[in-house]
Amino acid sequence: MVRGVLTSLAQVFAPVEDFRCPRGRRYPLLALLTLVFLVLLALIREMAVLQRWTEDHWEQLREPLGFTPPDRPHATTISRALAHCSLADFAQAFTQWLQQTIQADTQLAIAVDGKTSCQGLDPHGQPLHIRTALVHDFKLVVGQWSVSGEKTNEPTTQRRHLSELFDNFPMLRLVTGDALFSQRPLVEALLDENCDCLLQIKGNQGDTLDSLQQCLDAAHERTPAAQTVKKGGLRRSPPTLARPGQRRLPSRCPGVSWGANCAAC
Repeated sequence: MVRGVLTSLAQVFAPVEDFRCPRGRRYPLLALLTLVFLVLLALIREMAVLQRWTEDHWEQLREPLGFTPPDRPHATTISRALAHCSLADFAQAFTQWLQQTIQADTQLAIAVDGKTSCQGLDPHGQPLHIRTALVHDFKLVVGQWSVSGEKTNEPTTQRRHLSELFDNFPMLRLVTGDALFSQRPLVEALLDENCDCLLQIKGNQGDTLDSLQQCLDAAHERTPAAQTVKKGGLRRSPPTLARPGQRRLPSRCPGVSWGANCAAC
């Protein structure tokens, strides 16, 4: 690990307020948050695995992250510290770091989609339905909002948080989504933000599909810039059974009739 990278990362969560009691603060909150962030990047979700990962890398992490005690924090200590932190402050600190990292002349494209979280539950014990915004180039989620918590649908949730998304990332220029987001209020809101959109239209959206076809009837057809090619193995025909007195034709001779021979045979 690079010391300079870890040191700069440790300053990302400095604005997060420490709500812990001043008595008994053995580990700095800034160091704990940075450690948890690195663990999440390693796709670790369990506290027991977090503790083992910390043990394996403690000598490399302790000084750059700002841990003053020589011994590593216990999983219970980290869990209690996280329970007093604000998720909104944590997300805002990370967003500010992204804003400083992304160059000003960069044009971003994001994909919006909604998924049901099987492991995340709401206060009533039901799975959370989350609307996510993903940056294509960085492969990074820059926004998540609960659809079920706002008691609405995905397009409305997206429209409500558009201003927040553009305030954080004014370089956003393209939004992609499936047919569910092909609704006039959402498209108008994107155009008001000077942002293009690439949305899917399905056959069950009759009026929208008819209007789209009428608008594109006079358009000049041209070869697309990219095409999708399905990858698959060589299709082989089943082996051909030979009649009595004839040798069996190999399976590499598709379409060969009874008693015929080919160059490969």
